[in-house]
Amino acid sequence: MARIAGFLAVASQVLPLALMGQADAASRLPPGLPPAAALLLRYDVNNDGVVTREEMEAGLKAEFAAADTNGDGCLNPAEVRAENDRRLARDGAAASPLKDWNLDGCVDLKEFSNTAHSYFDLVDKKKDGKVTLLELRGPSMPIAPPVTVSRAEAERLKSADEKKRQQQEQQERTRGY
Repeated sequence: MARIAGFLAVASQVLPLALMGQADAASRLPPGLPPAAALLLRYDVNNDGVVTREEMEAGLKAEFAAADTNGDGCLNPAEVRAENDRRLARDGAAASPLKDWNLDGCVDLKEFSNTAHSYFDLVDKKKDGKVTLLELRGPSMPIAPPVTVSRAEAERLKSADEKKRQQQEQQERTRGY
């Protein structure tokens, strides 16, 4: 019973923070961008709307150093919990939790950076080491090229359609419709 009460006490404190963080992160995004874009835009230090790989790497290293409170280059389970709580408060439902993927008891910089690297590689369509706002918007529906038909082809199609229509009318007349 005490465990449930403790859980409810923590949940009642974390949930409002998570919801505030989600609303705050969404309000900072330019219109038309998915919520996941905030993951990379936080590293746009010069606010030019372009996130370079170098900006992202510098931001990730700074975040990792801040999360690594004992400075050993490895996030222990307590540091991982604290970072996950910070991410949940900041990003809400869009938060990407840290995981010790190789189960060595340590989240290193590579594991810490995994989500940002994967998302950067996914949206960097030009593979130029830069992610623009246009790339962050994601794919849009392609516009079909205009169909151009030569005059002779148009006449042939019109003639074929007319012939087909006449055949259908003939069949209807023979059936008595």
